[in-house]
Amino acid sequence: MAVTETSRTREKILNPILTATSSMPVKLLACAIAIGLLSGFGAIAFRIAINQITTLFYGYGGHSIVANADSLPWWQVLVIPIGGGLFIGLFWKFILPDGRAQGVADVIEAVIVTRGKMKFWSGLGGFFISALTLGCGGSSGREGPVVHFCALLASQLGQRLRLPSRYYLTLIACGVASGVAASFNAPIAGMFFALEVVVGSLATQAFAPIVIASVIGTVISRIFIGDFPAFIIPHYDIVSFWEFPAIAMLGAVAALVSLIFIWSISFAERTIDLFHVPEILRPAAGGAVLGGIAIFFPQIIGVGYEATDTALKGHYPLLLLLTLIVMKTVAVGVTFGARFGGGFFSPSLFLGAMTGGAFGIISSAVFPEMAASHGLYAIIGMSAVAASVLGAPISTILIVFELTGDYRISIAVMVAVSVATLITKHLFGRSIFQTQLLARNVDVNESRALRQLSFRQVRAIMDREFIEVPKNATMPELRAIVTSTNHDKFVVVEPESHEFIGRIDYSDLKTGLFGEDPDGALIALDLVHDESHVLYPDTSLKAAIKMIEEAGIEHVPVINRTEEKRLIGILHHKDLLHAYNAALLSAQDDTRDKVFH
Repeated sequence: MAVTETSRTREKILNPILTATSSMPVKLLACAIAIGLLSGFGAIAFRIAINQITTLFYGYGGHSIVANADSLPWWQVLVIPIGGGLFIGLFWKFILPDGRAQGVADVIEAVIVTRGKMKFWSGLGGFFISALTLGCGGSSGREGPVVHFCALLASQLGQRLRLPSRYYLTLIACGVASGVAASFNAPIAGMFFALEVVVGSLATQAFAPIVIASVIGTVISRIFIGDFPAFIIPHYDIVSFWEFPAIAMLGAVAALVSLIFIWSISFAERTIDLFHVPEILRPAAGGAVLGGIAIFFPQIIGVGYEATDTALKGHYPLLLLLTLIVMKTVAVGVTFGARFGGGFFSPSLFLGAMTGGAFGIISSAVFPEMAASHGLYAIIGMSAVAASVLGAPISTILIVFELTGDYRISIAVMVAVSVATLITKHLFGRSIFQTQLLARNVDVNESRALRQLSFRQVRAIMDREFIEVPKNATMPELRAIVTSTNHDKFVVVEPESHEFIGRIDYSDLKTGLFGEDPDGALIALDLVHDESHVLYPDTSLKAAIKMIEEAGIEHVPVINRTEEKRLIGILHHKDLLHAYNAALLSAQDDTRDKVFH
């Protein structure tokens, strides 16, 4: 009896606890804590890896490359990126042939295309390549690889726990928030970056898990690195409100620099393609260019925070600032065009600081009584260029505030960022991440339904039931074919090769068979409707919708690519509309899951 009473008491106590811990919100909070820890340590591990590789190649690590570059012989500065490029080329060739260095764009693509499920080994390979890139002199950023690696850890946790796919967006956002927060010691910015760039919305029920993960990442960063901003800058103040027209003008200049920078990435890749360098040697060839630039301008090596910090303090002259804008743009383009790794955030901060610093020097020369220090303009330019390049004005403003620890210049930063992002969006319409995705046929601006159809092929819904009729079939032969089948879809082909010629409408078939001269001289070829529009089985349903709507037709033949003009199916407009309606319903379910989970 006592045992029974004890069991009942235990059940009364444990059942509510078990019920609570088995609910999905509690599981998400537990996952957020785990992801915050994993991502925070992942971000720290990436920084340590870069530092160790840099020390191995250059003899010193941290933010001291520019200061100590003069102590190295020129040939070493030249050879290091070449050697790193050779290793990267071998890695892509023999270890991960279909891989590439991955960043923020790949996280967004995973959320859109695979509903948050990311592959572990390709992501780990990208992590390694990006660390090697930054350690051997490649000119890129560390934040993109950190974002991807932390998102990968979050996705893998969800897959190991077999959580429903509708929760993966929240998990990945937690990883991104923690990674960004740990990288920049900026918890607020990490949270907003995840919401603005990855989730794509600031209104989400997943707010609490993302905040928790961001805070945990920040705590880990402060334990192992310290609680101080990335850039230590002097105190700056706006001299006069008459400076705001100049600040708005700086926003316009920053937009121009951003557009050139975004364009330079694809331009560099196309230019390198023209030289037909073997893929295994492509990174090494790019490393030779990077090394040549670094001999004269070591500021372009690696993440570039040392040079950015120097510009923010106003220690660079005008000519060097302008030259570094050009050299850094070229170096980053070569880095990505040659298939190195890394991200875009640090380079955009670098370019923005140089742009703002140069603009400030010129403004001070024109209006010496009214212009503030050009170090202040460097901070403003850094914010404007980064916001335009990344397409994330809110999180960029917060990141810059937390990086510099100075909120007094908030109005000036907001004015420049607003002008820069407005111009960039109007003239170009896409961030650098969206540009990368569009090159992979992933448009983040299109509807969810169309996005789903872009990854479904015509072969999935095409009609494979039809009757082939030889082009020289007479009316009596055609009548025999029609009466022997229940199908009403007839196509005319070459007798021996089965090459598709055209389709016969059932109305024309009735006229030919049962008209005034049913046994006349007409043959099947005389009843054919010439088909000027055809599709292929691997054509996307999105492309098929566009073609059918533009052509105004109801039926489109599907031709095999391997066998010349061999018909393998017919795509009907009604089936395409049915697929689109199903995609709309699925997109509504995804939206509902995002909002309520």
